[in-house]
Amino acid sequence: MAAISPRFGSGGANLAPGGSAGQPSLAEALRDVADDLAAFKPSAVASADAGATYGAPEQALLNELKAKVSALAAVVLKTTKAV
Repeated sequence: MAAISPRFGSGGANLAPGGSAGQPSLAEALRDVADDLAAFKPSAVASADAGATYGAPEQALLNELKAKVSALAAVVLKTTKAV
């Protein structure tokens, strides 16, 4: 993980390609940020079952929540790191 100081980018530091202006370079910092954000990305709910223990209202709520979490998981994070 890149440690980004408060002076990152000041006077052009860390902004030149190839790391010639200091470490971490802007590209390295952005890749690390993409990795960190990916750790927060929720995943779609594959299965959830309230079972017979709960009534119809609870099962309907569970199905609604499952659908909403799955929909959010599909769009919540678009920042990725190219391989």
